[in-house]
Amino acid sequence: MNQERNGRRRRIWLWAVGAICIGVGLANCTVGGAPARPSVQDETGSVSPEAILQTEAPAPADASSPEPPSSPAPTLPSPEPTFSTEPTPTDASALPFPEPKGAEALTTSVGGSVRFFGNGRNAIDRITIPIDAPERPADVGATDFTIEFWIKAEPGVNTGSVTCDVNDGWITGNIFFDRDVYFAGDYGDFGIALNNGAIAFGLSVGNEGTTLCGTRIVADGQWHHVAVTRRLSGEMAIFVDGQPDGFTVDAAGDASYRNGRSTDYPWDPYIVLGAEKHDAGPEYPSFNGWLDELRISTTVRYTAAFQPPTAPFVPDVYTAALYHFDEGAGTTITDSAGAPDGPSDGVLRVGGDPAGPVWSDESPFRR
Repeated sequence: MNQERNGRRRRIWLWAVGAICIGVGLANCTVGGAPARPSVQDETGSVSPEAILQTEAPAPADASSPEPPSSPAPTLPSPEPTFSTEPTPTDASALPFPEPKGAEALTTSVGGSVRFFGNGRNAIDRITIPIDAPERPADVGATDFTIEFWIKAEPGVNTGSVTCDVNDGWITGNIFFDRDVYFAGDYGDFGIALNNGAIAFGLSVGNEGTTLCGTRIVADGQWHHVAVTRRLSGEMAIFVDGQPDGFTVDAAGDASYRNGRSTDYPWDPYIVLGAEKHDAGPEYPSFNGWLDELRISTTVRYTAAFQPPTAPFVPDVYTAALYHFDEGAGTTITDSAGAPDGPSDGVLRVGGDPAGPVWSDESPFRR
């Protein structure tokens, strides 16, 4: 975390030590003129995360598809070895990694998605994915990585804004991917949020880091494919619908969650989708909209403009975690990556009015 955020949290802690809150309304308690930090209890009142149900990852679907009657099937482009801001198609021959079934191999299933309502407080309206105790493959950051997904949000609903080009500036946007830790991580942390309808991607290593801001609006009521990439050398990039939307170089080094790390904050060793994981206050707003087809990879998959996927992914050797959000019922999300030491399954923590998250039949592949 940056020093500004650490200072804010340390001040809240010092105020809270000297305060006496009567009753159970901690969220309404005022300490030294500032709201006390909300509880991270779930709906049962527990402050400790639930055990995650382990389910067997389904076998990858067949990636083949019939040729169109009038023309041969197109070849899906893949990354070139160097970053470019020019919106030119990539060349499959330039792949920096093997493509046994295609780095962009796709299934023919359509499936559904998951819908959040922006009620993120008291550990509700979110998905939680444990990444430690034991370590799970979704804990990326020790190598290069790519996080990609489809997102849909209505205009004017997510009004959060970030501070670009500063450490932890992303935390005041509408957060939908939170792998933060409270105070400075001994390795690092990162997250993705909406910034006035565009994408913001922030990453820290210790006390150093930055927030990269894109400019392409994705909160327009349409589905958009988003990918963020990061190299250990500090290079960070954003792609929206296959087009470059930002690039910077900042803090280098391991940004993963240190295995066995001790913490007083129960949600530190989690990825949280759809909300700010610590429920630290209304200045850290949650996400209102849909997510689908989240893939976390241990490589930089994109370095220049590319063809967005047209169907769900099939896992390959670089897939650390893969969520199709096709379950349609229950409160478990299944990691379909099949990565060693996996799966990295997660839990829907439902609550709020309207209650979320919920399963949805909305899909970027059903137009």
